Parts: sequence; structure tokens; C-alpha cells
Amino acid sequence: MNEVKEFLRFHPLLFDGAMTTFKDEKSSAEVLEQYMDAGVNAIKTATFQVSRLFSQNESLARQRLCEEVNAAQSVLRENVFLFGDIGPAFQGAAPFPVFQNQIDLFLEKGVKNFIFETMSDEEGLKEACAYIKQKCPDSFVIVSFAIESTGDGMQILYDSMKDSMADAIGLNCRSGPRHMVGHIKKLKRGNKPLFIAPNAGYPTVLGWRVHYEGTPSYFASAMEEIRKMGCEILGGCCGTTPEHIRKVRYVLDHLPDHIDPVCETKEKKEKNPVRLDWKKKVFVELDPPKNDQVDSFIRGVRAYQQAGADVVTIADSPIGRPRADSSLLACRIFSQTGMMPLPHITCRDRNLNAIKALLMGLSSEGIHQVLFVTGDPLPQDAKEEVKAVYNFNSRKLMRMVSGMEELSQEMAMFGALDINAVNFDRQLILAKEKEKNGAIGFLTQPILSKRAFNNLKKAREQLQGFLFAGIYPIVSHKNALFLENEIHGMHIDSTLIERYEGLDRQQCEQLSKNVCVHIMKECVSWCDGFYLMTPFQRISLMKQLIEEARKILDAD
Repeated sequence: MNEVKEFLRFHPLLFDGAMTTFKDEKSSAEVLEQYMDAGVNAIKTATFQVSRLFSQNESLARQRLCEEVNAAQSVLRENVFLFGDIGPAFQGAAPFPVFQNQIDLFLEKGVKNFIFETMSDEEGLKEACAYIKQKCPDSFVIVSFAIESTGDGMQILYDSMKDSMADAIGLNCRSGPRHMVGHIKKLKRGNKPLFIAPNAGYPTVLGWRVHYEGTPSYFASAMEEIRKMGCEILGGCCGTTPEHIRKVRYVLDHLPDHIDPVCETKEKKEKNPVRLDWKKKVFVELDPPKNDQVDSFIRGVRAYQQAGADVVTIADSPIGRPRADSSLLACRIFSQTGMMPLPHITCRDRNLNAIKALLMGLSSEGIHQVLFVTGDPLPQDAKEEVKAVYNFNSRKLMRMVSGMEELSQEMAMFGALDINAVNFDRQLILAKEKEKNGAIGFLTQPILSKRAFNNLKKAREQLQGFLFAGIYPIVSHKNALFLENEIHGMHIDSTLIERYEGLDRQQCEQLSKNVCVHIMKECVSWCDGFYLMTPFQRISLMKQLIEEARKILDAD
């Protein structure tokens, strides 16, 4: 049996605290010695930043990891366990290869225990745990997630690793000790040991330095509560010092070595269920206005409503250009017409707090359906003055919203599906992750090629949620060429583009109508409804297509 597992049979395990608190003052070896003086049972290598360094300079990352392992091993004491510390990969990088490189180096250096800390999702972690166990069966692996003070998404993240080969699952960082107590009370635990390492408190900036004001005594009192709830592995994160850990050591020495895990039995408030009657629906997208004049927009909505559309969708500043806010327009549509709106919400322009606040506002106005998209990149000419947010993608956002206790009714969350992607298998993987995180359906990109139609069929076979086939009426040969060459997510068969060459406006509209009706008839067996997109405010053309879509769905 691994030595850490054996130790945990009889005692709680105490880790060190923050390393970066002292990065400008002392060497990592000196800091680790101070933590061992404070009474820890386990120390971490000072390699948290190496994952991100791998994306910038792999050679330097390898050198840094080896140096820090050497430093930790040079001061390691008897009866103290050494853990290789692995932090999150750089955003956009594939996590598992980054983890794998470090795992191999740690094992070469004789480190067989690992902690993956401050993780924001489970991507790459199951593979990493399995890889460690394959290479070193006598290992101990902790996976710990960073949890906001609200605790949103905590249970989903915890549950994602319950069936993995991780030996312990934990929560660390972002939350102060008192908020962490509340998280653990709500957490439904499995049978694996629990690792908890809160921050010392919340940061303030003094001069050029970040300072945490939480005192060692305050920290230790919260950790005492955490231990009394049966937490087996404890430590500290940002702002914690050897003195914080020393106080926790004193607390642990005055508590029983074995405490059964407990959790709060408070009954969870049930949300009103999400609407389920989404079959045979006609969604129509209408771009929001570029200014504050919305009368013509509302007239378009009324026209679509009369033609038989069920839902009007509103893009969130498409192509990264500012337009009237989709959520405010959704509220206006609902109050003035009674038609169901589906506002798009991007991850590009708001952080998580802003989006949560927006969803609470939408829900208070009776709007309980949204489409989450990552968002088009900002145009090059806007980047000087406007900065994108991109703190998370639509998949992570769905997971967070699924756990929002502030909403009295569940949100019907839809996602986008790039039906035109060359590597569509990758899109299906992402879509399945969205379903896992709460998505109930998908609106696809326009179907204007054999590739897109075949991918729609594949999506129908593999996805569980509602599927709405994207229908876009091409209005000219110039329009077709622009869409094919300059718009991400579009693909039009060359033979279809050629059919528009030399036609006038009326002829193009008639051809477009015929093409769209043909596509809808071909797709109806493979989808739950249609998602029609309005080109250049062609309201009259769209009314005809809505009526045709209604006929096709009602006849099916």
C-alpha cells in the first residue's frame, strides 16, 4: 500500500501553504523548511507555474521543474511526503500532453505522489490519473478544483472525478476559509479522501503587492470546523504562511485522529423544471439594430410571429461589432409581443459575475431560455480600444449556470453546433460535453452542402438533445462568395454558388426559397425543427420561409 494511503488510515494529512507569498524573499527550499518546522506531513514542489511555462518555453519548463524537485528533495525530512505539484495548462493548450511531460519528469526524479491543484475543469485529468497509475501503481494522486466563493459548479466538478483513478479529490484557492466551510457543508461526498486548501482570505493591493489580511488564528478556526466535518487532507493556498499552518497543526493535534465525514442535510431547494415542449419549433434569427431605434426590429418580430415562427433568436453583437443588447431586446420582445425570445449570450464581453447577474434579470422577466456561444473574435480595428474577456468558454459557462442557486427556475440552455466543420468528430465531443453540463439542444450553422447534411445525420445519431437545422437563404452570387470565403463556420457547395451567378434580385430570392425548402424537406427526419437566419433584413422572404417550414414540420 502507498505510504500516504497507509498514513491516512490513522491520521489527517497536513500540507504546506502558499509558496508565491515568499517568492521575492526566500528560496523555495527555505520556505519548505519553514513549513516543515510548522508541522506539515506533506510538502509540494514549487512547480505550479510550470504547466503554463510549457506552452511558452518547454526547455525552460523542464529545467525549472528539475531545479525545484532538487530543491525540495534537498530539504525533505523523514516522515514528510513529497508531492509533485502540477498546475493548470495555458488556456487553449491541450492539457493532457502538458501534464504527461511533467509526470514523466517527476517520476524520473523519484517523485511518485502528485497533486493537480487549482483546476477549473476536468479536461485531461482522468487521463493523467490513469497514466500515473499505469507508470507507478504505488502512487497517490490528488485532484483539486478552484472554487469561487459562491460555490457554483462545485458538485459537478467533484462528481466528474469520482469514478477516476484519483486517490483524493479536493477544493482549493479563490475561496476564503469561511466560504470554504460553507462549500463543504453542501458537498455530497464520495468515498475518497477530501483535500481542502482555502486562501488566507481575500486579496487587497498595497502599493505593488497583493496582501491577504486573514490572520493565522482566523484561518485555523475555520480549518478546525473543516476537520470536524471529516476532511482528511488539509492545507493552505494563496496568502497562507508557515504561521497559518502552524496554527492548523495545533488544532489538529487537539482533535481525534479519526473523524467520520459529515455533510449538511439541509434540503436543497428544487427549481421549477425547464420547458420540454421544443419539438417542431421554428426558430428565426433577427439581428439586433446597430443603434437605439428598435421599432423596425419589433415590426419584424411581429411579422415572424404572424407567419408562424415560435421563437425569435437575437445575436449578441455578431462579428464582434456593438449592437443593441440581445437580453434587453429579449425582454422587450416578450413584454410587447408575448413571443418567446432566445437571446444569445457570448463569453466574449462579460465575466462570470456579469453573466450571472444578467441571467437573474432575464429570469425575473420570465425569460428562461438562452443560447450560449463563445462569441466571434473582435475585429482587428477594434482591438486598440476594446478588449475581449474570454474568462471561460460556453461549455464551462453552462456548467456554472447549471449550479446557480439564485435561479428559481432552470434555464433552458442551448448551444451552437458547427455542422460545417471538417473535423466534425471534435465538434461532437464538445457538444457532448455541453450536454453533460446542462445543454438541452443545439442550433446548427447553415446547411448548404452535402458535408453539412451528413454531419447533421451524425449529430442526430450521437446527441441526446433537441436539434434545430440551420437554414440560411443566400440572396446573391456575391453574398454566396462572401459567406464561403470570409465567414467562419460557413460552407457552401461550389455547384450551389454557381447557380446564383447572373441572376437578378427577384430570381435569387426565388432560387433561395426553392433551395431552402428542399433542404428543410431533406433535413426534417434528422432534426426537431428549423433555425432560420434573416439575411439583410429580408423580412418578406423570411415570412415565406417560415410558412414553408411550418407546413413541413406539421406534415411530418
